[in-house]
Amino acid sequence: MQPFDPKAYEREVVRPLRGRSGRLPDDLLTRYAVEPGCSDAELAQRLTQIRSHWNKSAQSTAKSSFTTSVYKAFLREDEELRRAHGDAMSGMSWWRNRNNDRAGASKEQIDELVGMLKANFGELGLITPGQLATMRETFGQLAPAEVDQALDKAGVQTATPRELPKTSGLSETLFRRLKALLGDAEVTGIPELLHGKLESYRLLVEFDSTPSSPTGLTAKAIRQAIDRENRRSGNQAAREALGILNTALGKDGADLRLLALYHLLDDVRRLRENGAPASALLKVLGRSGLDAGEVRQAVVSVLSETGATAPPVTGLQKVAELLSDGQLIAAQQTLAAITDTDEATAAKAAVDRHAEQVRQLREAAHRALRGGAEGEARRQLGEAARLAADDDAIAAELRRIPLSPVDAVTAQPEGVGVRVSWQALPDHDDGTRYRVVRRAGRMPGDADDGDIVAEGGETAVVDAAVAAGGSVGYAVFAAGDGGVWSRPVGATIDVLPPVHKVRLAVRGGAVEGSWVVHRDAVGVDVRRRRDGEAADVPVPTSGGNGFRDSTVDIDGDCTYLLTARYRRPDGTEVSAEAVPVRHTARAAATLPPVTSLDARRFGGQLVLSWVWPEDVRMAEVTWANALADTGGGRLRLTRQQYQADGGCRIDAGPGTVRAQVSAIATADNGESRSLPAALAVPGAPPQVSYRVERQNRLFGTSTARIVLTADQPVPECTVLVIVAPGRVMPLKPDDGQVLHRGVHDLREPVELTVELPRRKPFWLRCFVHAAGIELIDPPISQLKVS
Repeated sequence: MQPFDPKAYEREVVRPLRGRSGRLPDDLLTRYAVEPGCSDAELAQRLTQIRSHWNKSAQSTAKSSFTTSVYKAFLREDEELRRAHGDAMSGMSWWRNRNNDRAGASKEQIDELVGMLKANFGELGLITPGQLATMRETFGQLAPAEVDQALDKAGVQTATPRELPKTSGLSETLFRRLKALLGDAEVTGIPELLHGKLESYRLLVEFDSTPSSPTGLTAKAIRQAIDRENRRSGNQAAREALGILNTALGKDGADLRLLALYHLLDDVRRLRENGAPASALLKVLGRSGLDAGEVRQAVVSVLSETGATAPPVTGLQKVAELLSDGQLIAAQQTLAAITDTDEATAAKAAVDRHAEQVRQLREAAHRALRGGAEGEARRQLGEAARLAADDDAIAAELRRIPLSPVDAVTAQPEGVGVRVSWQALPDHDDGTRYRVVRRAGRMPGDADDGDIVAEGGETAVVDAAVAAGGSVGYAVFAAGDGGVWSRPVGATIDVLPPVHKVRLAVRGGAVEGSWVVHRDAVGVDVRRRRDGEAADVPVPTSGGNGFRDSTVDIDGDCTYLLTARYRRPDGTEVSAEAVPVRHTARAAATLPPVTSLDARRFGGQLVLSWVWPEDVRMAEVTWANALADTGGGRLRLTRQQYQADGGCRIDAGPGTVRAQVSAIATADNGESRSLPAALAVPGAPPQVSYRVERQNRLFGTSTARIVLTADQPVPECTVLVIVAPGRVMPLKPDDGQVLHRGVHDLREPVELTVELPRRKPFWLRCFVHAAGIELIDPPISQLKVS
């Protein structure tokens, strides 16, 4: 079975389903990323993997709500399927039978969709994304790949409508005169007027033609056409039309390509308003000599147009819109074309303020990077890139800044290897990949300094290939999509794996033991410790992986101590940690504890993870919160529930949480439990959120009511409310005028009232001066007044 690729899965399976209503497509093999030829064992692995991915993605704050809603729908229908079919879903025969059952029905639906596509879009051979989304919803049981198959059969392609010129660039009277003259001159359009008969030409993006016309749609082409017509007799209409073009280009700065395209579309739009079918529009536009592909693209774009055409936005208003959209370079270019002195002065001031803010953000990013604060550097430069989205240099600089290094790297023995785990930082997202590098004797210095253990999106790996007996350093590096590796964070460990998977059994009046140990072990020592006895009794082993103790009283209780031995690089021997295994008269083995207990916070929820001992199917979790009013809890969960939910999820609250996990087993003689594994998780920082309610008045000063709320008690917090004129959101208190500054007790909601300026636009925003407090802004609509 192919490895699971989360990015490809989201691109090919999830995104085509965004925004849909109704039931999901019933192609379960595609939804669960299961291949028909995989084994039952591979199926179990894939189901665990895909459900964990669904859970993680459904809760992701980095994804849009449209995307997370698809993952949530997957989880809901997965619950329905498991309730209806139970254990049958664990066998590939169920999946193959279900796929065979739907094959005939899906073929009928595909054929029906092909007929509908041909009937409605066959003439154009194009369909817009919006129309395709409607078709996908109409045939909701078909998977995205099956809809694509129908498109291929129908010969229909997806095409995004283009923005076509809504004005000619000339006055309406002059354009109508030009159009009449082109008709009188018996030419199909401006390209033919300038260059004579052409086999074909293109206009939608840029002008080119067959045969080639080097002068294009330029002033030089107009002059050459005028010279040509002056050498001929007659055709006064062509000479007058060329005169209009020459004046429009020289005096009004008209764009001949857009004018030529607008002229071709004039009749097409008129016919469309009168209800002409697509075939008629294709025929009319096809006579012009325009390239056949561009004819189809132009017609589908005209058919997608709605509403009346508005005059183009120019001058100061255009500059303001470009700056609001983060198009700084485009705004600087538009500024050069403003002729009105007052507008040019105001536009230049706005552009200069915007450019200065970008400059300050870039300098702040450089300072943060020099100080080792990569996350802050990326945040500052990311804001600069948002304000100047059309500046490729800033975007390239942002890609060169590494992500923040990972946090809390640990290296712990697990089985015959080492488990390396770490925590992601806030600037790591679903696209972040991690590389784990191993180096004997020391920690690696860079991403290529040693053996690469693993690379991917997980935050824990088990290195089963590590050699035992010496010291090993592990370093973890993080990188974004196409970005550079972060600074290393790592840990060192003496690799001395103890024995594991120990089993005891009573056979023939003797206690027999077996275990698994690292391949580099030179031996395992076994000692028996009887309750109440002072000395340990050595027990001989058989072949290094087992023993038979016939001298023990099997009706009494005792403990076996198993110690693996390794040889260091200098030749000396060293022992691993001894593993105690209890033999009792009523039980042949003691329940092993869970290992590698870890926890991650998601808001007020805590997700616990651990490594289950073999053959253990249940665990008990208890927890307590340091905040008295939050309390704690206790729950039991099965291994199947743990795997389906991607861990153990508890509502722990914001304070420091102390959790314990014990393995549980039941037998005929009662219940047994392992020693608990425990950890403490630091509390989440307080979050202060606020909402802004503007109270507008016809007479007098308008005010705003601001209500601040903390998710946990904050006895003292300095709150600032600032107002900043303009369209750019303030990023720090110095970016605006302080309307309110005060120290407040946020153990209860706090209400503030401030007066608002009369002149718009402006921003109203709060800031806090208190260490360790995270401020959550409300939606932009509450902060921006325009």
